[in-house]
Amino acid sequence: MNCPACHAENSSGAVTCATCGRSLCANGERSARRSNSRRRISDPAEAAVTDTNNPAAWRAYRVSLWSVVPGLGLLLGPVATVLGYQAVRDAGDDLSASNRAKAAIVFGAGSALTQWLGAALIYFSH
Repeated sequence: MNCPACHAENSSGAVTCATCGRSLCANGERSARRSNSRRRISDPAEAAVTDTNNPAAWRAYRVSLWSVVPGLGLLLGPVATVLGYQAVRDAGDDLSASNRAKAAIVFGAGSALTQWLGAALIYFSH
């Protein structure tokens, strides 16, 4: 099959041109095949760098997300901050775990601060 844009030869089952990347569907038809929204990683070493299986970082991140719930942040916010700090220390060269743990620190501290400030304002306003 020839590409309508660059006239390069492509295999008969190709959906896009191997040379220019343009769609090979006739008359603007949409292909029945759907592409995944996730990027496929062919190199296992790259996959290890982009994702982590660090349970401490995941635990801190999950606790920090739960701390956003009103009322739960009074207790879970400081816990998420401490867990995130420990996970950052233990992450080493694992950037994915380190970034996840840093997000836990930010979410946990922000949630704790705003919820404790709100509770103090309610208490002292009466």
